[in-house]
This record gives sequence, C-alpha cells and structure tokens, in this order.
Amino acid sequence: MKKIFGIVITAVIGIGIYAAALEFGEFEIPLKDLETKFAKPDSKFMDIDGVRVHYMDQGPANNPSAEAIVLVHASYMNLQTFDSMAKALSQKYRVVRFDVPTAGLTGPDPKQRYSIELNMQILDTLTTNLGIDKFAVLGTSSGGPVVFRYVGEKPERVTRMILINTAGMPRTAATNPNRPRGTSIDQWVAARYRSESYWRKNLSNNIPTMTPPDWLVEMCHDLGRRAGGRVEGAFFMKNFKTGDPEQALGRVKAPTMILWGMENPTVMHLEANVISLWLTNAPSLVKKYPKVGHYLYLEIPQEVEADIMAFLAGDKDSELRQTQRAAMAANSSAP
Repeated sequence: MKKIFGIVITAVIGIGIYAAALEFGEFEIPLKDLETKFAKPDSKFMDIDGVRVHYMDQGPANNPSAEAIVLVHASYMNLQTFDSMAKALSQKYRVVRFDVPTAGLTGPDPKQRYSIELNMQILDTLTTNLGIDKFAVLGTSSGGPVVFRYVGEKPERVTRMILINTAGMPRTAATNPNRPRGTSIDQWVAARYRSESYWRKNLSNNIPTMTPPDWLVEMCHDLGRRAGGRVEGAFFMKNFKTGDPEQALGRVKAPTMILWGMENPTVMHLEANVISLWLTNAPSLVKKYPKVGHYLYLEIPQEVEADIMAFLAGDKDSELRQTQRAAMAANSSAP
C-alpha cells in the first residue's frame, strides 16, 4: 500500500512540475535562437511602426522592374512555406513575402495591436518602402481576409488577387476553425505547448495526400514555441474580427482567382463559391482540386504554381466571370 501511495504521490508531483513548466514557458525558445536556426540568406528585416518584420524580396536578376506579387501566409505557418512557390514565380516576377506578427521571425508588437488591421498595415508599408506601387497579391487561410480587405480598401494598388482556402467568412460556433477541441485539460495544454506529435497529426489532417515532411513538422513545432508567442497569439485571436466579408469583397475590383482543396477539413470548399458570388465588382474564377486539403500549395505545388503563373499572365482571363445581381433583378421584373 505504501508503495502504491508513493507512486501516486510521485506522479502527482511530476504532473505538477510539468504543469508549472508549461505555465511559466519553460519550453519556449528565444526569438534570437529561432532566427539563428531559421533565417535564410535572403532573409531581410524592416522596422514597421515598431515591429521588426521578417521578409524576403526575390526576383529575376535580369529584370529589376519585373511585376511584383506579394504572398501572405496562413496561421501557424510562415513565409518559408512558400519556398517552392516563390522559387517558381521569381523566375518571372518579383516575389515579396513576409511573416505576419505572431509568426515566423517577425518580432513582437510593443503596442500589442495583433489583428488583421495590423497585418494590412504591414502589407501596405512594406510594399511602399520597397518602392512597389502596384502588385498582385496572394493570401491563404487567415492571410485571405488580410488580402481581400486590403484589396477592397486599396484598389488602385492591386492588379490581381489570388485566394487559397481563405478564412474570413461568416462562422457558427460549430464551423469556426478555431473552436475549442478536446477536453478542458487538452485545451489548457495546447494553449501552452504543442508537441511534435500534435503538429504531425494536425498537418496530416490538412495535407491528406502526403506524409508531413519532417522539416515542416520541426519548423511548426519550434516556431510555435517562440518566447512570448502564446501571449501574442491570444491577443490576435481576441482581435480577429473579419468585419463584413460580403461588403469587403464587394469593394474588390481586381481580377481574382480562388483555389480550394476539396478535402479541406478546415474551411469547406463551398465557401469558394460564396466568395466568387460576393465579388460583384470583380471578375473571378474558381478552381477546386480533388483529394487535396488546406495546404494544397504544399501537396501539389507544380499544379498550383502553373495555375498561378497562367492567371498572372492573363491566360485564364476567358474563364473569369462576374456576379451580375442588378441585371438579374432587372430581368426578373421585365414583362
């Protein structure tokens, strides 16, 4: 009996020590250490209103005036998930990508303004400071509402828009991709630490046609433990308000391509059609890929990159369609 009691006491003490370690961030990694590990030769940094923004600016060496495209990444990801896409596009285009605050190697915001609005400000200031007046822009997942809201507010700056499995649509409690999952203990732990096995399972669900590569699991695991990151993330989730997406999309004027994975477990593929329907002032096309999930640019990079290149070149313009609600209403009232 004493032996069992000792085992129980030891287990309780062990759990208490582990919980305390989680609470006080013992598994967190300083940003400078992450920068040492993950910064690339093309990594650059720019101070934007107090935020040290990590970005890359790549393009054809023989064409410094090449048309530009800006890539905005998903939640829990970072600019390096666009490596394959950037390599393909930069053969012809100037490709700019950046880590949004709370992600990658971008530093904290001393004013704690973590929000879609802050990400839009960084997109605008970064391109302006780089001397880019007009550009195409691509947003995926939570980068989507950053992009389509920006395009609606700054139509004079954007030539074309690409949305991939974008977030920002109306949600119920049951369809909110950020809804709590698991027990209260699971939620408490996940808010403080996400293990490699957590990331491997999460990525497996979102890229169903492939085994998550080790580099991606390691990167998500390490960067997800950035010192101060959980506090920043909590502020972002608190401030994550998409506003009225129908109104925002209705202000967009740039030709738009919407790409979606049919097996996306995070945001349903029918949302692609709703987005297209709400683009009442912009021509759009929708393409859905069978079998692939949320990060389709990682699952089928060559096909996605070819479609993006064709769209940017205007080769898909014959497929663009625009919602004509006013015309439909007039026709329905005709005698």
